[in-house]
Amino acid sequence: MILKGIAAFFLLIATAVAAPAIEQTILLTPGGGATRLSGAAAGTPGTVPLSPAGATAVRDPILGGWLSDNAVTVPGFRGGTDFVLAPAAYRLGADTDLLMHFDGPQTLDETGRWAVLAGRSYAVDTAKTAIGRGAASFKGPSSALSIEPGRGSLLERGSRFRDFTIEFWLYPATAENGEVILSWQSQRTTATVSGAQAQSIVCAITGGRLSWVFQGFFEKPGAFGGAGGTAGGAAKGGSGAAGGGGTAGASRLELRASAPLVPRTWSHHLIRFDGDTGLLEYLVNGVTEATAYATSTGHEGRGADVYAPAVGAAAPLVLGADYSGLVDEFRVSRSFVQGPALAPFGRDPGLVLSPVADLGFGNSRLVSVDVVSKTPGNTGIELSYRISDEWVGWSLASPEWQPLRPGERLPEEARGRYVQIRAELYPDGTGRVSPSLSSVTLHYEADPPPPPPAKLIAIAHNGSVELVWSRVPEADVAGYLVYYGDAPGEYFGTAAAAGPSPIDAGNVLSFTVTGLPNGGLVYFVVAAYDKAAPPGNPALRAGLFSMEAAARPLRTAQ
Repeated sequence: MILKGIAAFFLLIATAVAAPAIEQTILLTPGGGATRLSGAAAGTPGTVPLSPAGATAVRDPILGGWLSDNAVTVPGFRGGTDFVLAPAAYRLGADTDLLMHFDGPQTLDETGRWAVLAGRSYAVDTAKTAIGRGAASFKGPSSALSIEPGRGSLLERGSRFRDFTIEFWLYPATAENGEVILSWQSQRTTATVSGAQAQSIVCAITGGRLSWVFQGFFEKPGAFGGAGGTAGGAAKGGSGAAGGGGTAGASRLELRASAPLVPRTWSHHLIRFDGDTGLLEYLVNGVTEATAYATSTGHEGRGADVYAPAVGAAAPLVLGADYSGLVDEFRVSRSFVQGPALAPFGRDPGLVLSPVADLGFGNSRLVSVDVVSKTPGNTGIELSYRISDEWVGWSLASPEWQPLRPGERLPEEARGRYVQIRAELYPDGTGRVSPSLSSVTLHYEADPPPPPPAKLIAIAHNGSVELVWSRVPEADVAGYLVYYGDAPGEYFGTAAAAGPSPIDAGNVLSFTVTGLPNGGLVYFVVAAYDKAAPPGNPALRAGLFSMEAAARPLRTAQ
């Protein structure tokens, strides 16, 4: 008997000591949400389970979804879905007049100023793109795009403006002479010349090189409906008719690239006009290939009148009129674009926020975070986390983000129920290479609240009920809550002298609820709470309810 008593004593001591926490794992994937893994799939700290086969994988509820800025999802390098930097596609700005990305089956102008009509053979190629998910595919006149100017566009009827830029990516199939990439054919009238005068913009392949011809597009200030003048000629790589008299807007400016077009190779082409100096400049891949001046002298300087664009009748821009190949990211701007964006990803970082993962219990410890990622070259990914027992009211900056290194143990203070991971993706110095993020794995130790008392006894008295319960054998139990009410399972009582349900009884094994009216049945349950409970609100760490007990206070009760 003595030996049995000693054994029982040591068994009681053992159950009162907190058992080591079991590490659990949640896998966050861009294409699959969140999955809690257990068994073989949970792995060990510092490792990432790539396949949950042979283990229990339970789908977890998560709060929200993945969020990103300047980052997009693509098929992953391990067969799933990855986040990478978004392509450096042109974005709408105050000066954007026409913008087409060609990323979807329906080609539209992002500004809404132009109407796009596609030929019957027009298609979008998703296999070979300069930037984004698609490129316009042309195979002759039947596939051309007719882009009609609308109200407020640069080429609407009678439009006058100063600076402009036209730019696009080009992928010629053969680069044959005579192919026309872009054309605009219109006409206008002047006060000095009878009849309509032709005006045009043509971008075509000549001698294996791309050339631009502006015919009757520029006019001398005050010439429309007044005195005439002829825009002058070439400086570098350009040609034109110089002189001060002649027909208003009947000038011809031609700019031709010095470098030949390379078939089946992407190149960026940009032509821009400066309304202050009259400079018309053509760049290929960011390098100046030709210049001309729309001035009365053909040069910049004193005494030279600067000519300006002048539109007569409204006419469509025709893209791919007689051309075989691809075009991507076509943009017209109302400004002299200073620096073309040539890098596929640009220089700006991308931001990715994971869903908010629910660890199940407050005060759970986030042990470490692992990621599956690729950072080729000088690319990089910077990670941080935030954790709290409440997620309502979170903003982008609050709770504060804490830096982390994948695989390293986090400080003991990394505790809470709700976790979110932030990843900042950085391109290399050239903007041509992007990192990729495939998955995030959370290693954590759950901190469930204490179990319920095994027994509960209710003893009725006059205007009160005495409760007695068994001890919960856990070392971090800080107290017990008494819940009461006037119906089974409904513990919303308010009559007790100690206050409404639940009552904090403290760390005791019995409690008398006084102030109860005689004659009515009162139903009770007890729940334990642990030392992680916040001051003044122990219910946040209350465990499960005990078995229910009921008693009826009576004047005659002993």
